[in-house]
Amino acid sequence: MNWQLSSAQFMHLWEATDLDVMPHPFEHRTDVRLESELPAEGRKLEQWRAEQVDPQLREAIAVLRHPGISASVYAPGKTPLLRRGAVRGRVTVVADQLPAATGTGDLRVRARLGSRAPDIRQFVRDLLFDLPEVVAGRTAAIDAHPDDLRAQPASTSVLHSATVSGASLLKRILARRTSAGYICLHRPWEGAHDAVLNSMTWFDIADDGQYLYYTDHLVRLRSATTEVIANRLEERIRSALVEGEPSVRRPAR
Repeated sequence: MNWQLSSAQFMHLWEATDLDVMPHPFEHRTDVRLESELPAEGRKLEQWRAEQVDPQLREAIAVLRHPGISASVYAPGKTPLLRRGAVRGRVTVVADQLPAATGTGDLRVRARLGSRAPDIRQFVRDLLFDLPEVVAGRTAAIDAHPDDLRAQPASTSVLHSATVSGASLLKRILARRTSAGYICLHRPWEGAHDAVLNSMTWFDIADDGQYLYYTDHLVRLRSATTEVIANRLEERIRSALVEGEPSVRRPAR
């Protein structure tokens, strides 16, 4: 099931769920240029919602609003990637805010229904769709203690002292980054609070390749292709669904 909406239409449906803030990473844009035009736009949207909205689209918005787990994908640039997905029951929903010359930011919404369970692998494919294929970085793995990455390193503990840190190499690699993208897993909404469970970042490095960056008790950089990123994301989503909410205290795999 697929729908395409204007930013104003999406926001109108979203506000009907008692939230007046666009879900990250979307931006609310409108064709209305004058404040005096807002009442007329509101009446037009009310009529559209009452007479033309597909009930299944309402259900898809409800999944985004009340998910078991949700994820956002954001990559800045000339053609930014703005994407939000959610899983509830057997249903997965992925929405994209499309680049538009008019600035209205049309949104495309896709919903899929699994036969007995949600198709998490397809959900991840939808979340990462159209990511450019970049070769994996040449350095397989780097770990660094967070204190070693600070401008003024803090005093070290015995455990920290016993850890071999790759902070210098990690800094040198990231200094050559040419682009980046961010993936966040989100808890279910608590009012207007959209809390992040955990996150990953991918970096494209000049004359090197692609890396996945994430943290637990250490800062970790891993050589990665899009397939590696997809596998890691799928593991985290499945863990979140099984456990209800993944522990932020346990090292991420």
